[in-house]
Amino acid sequence: MAQVKLVFYLPLRDNDGRALAAEISDVETELVARFGGWTLLAVVKGMYMMANQTPVHDESNAYAVVTEDGRVGEVETLLRAFKAKTTQEAIYFEVQYNTDVRFL
Repeated sequence: MAQVKLVFYLPLRDNDGRALAAEISDVETELVARFGGWTLLAVVKGMYMMANQTPVHDESNAYAVVTEDGRVGEVETLLRAFKAKTTQEAIYFEVQYNTDVRFL
């Protein structure tokens, strides 16, 4: 089965300013249990235009997970569950196909 690299951002604070550390920890724990690990690429900053046209500044952890392409839906489900516990309108999720990652 082909490998994919999945990159996604988890915001550190919700739109109301509430810290999301517990929710992030739940995702991290589940990623290790299901996929054997994750990598924190960086803390990233950005801006998002909400549906009501309010601009919001976000600071997020950027993660990478490598898995088989048939398991992309599992990560997407985890991210949707995270989002459901927040007031976030969207979670950045990138799927990079044709990846050759080797753990040496």
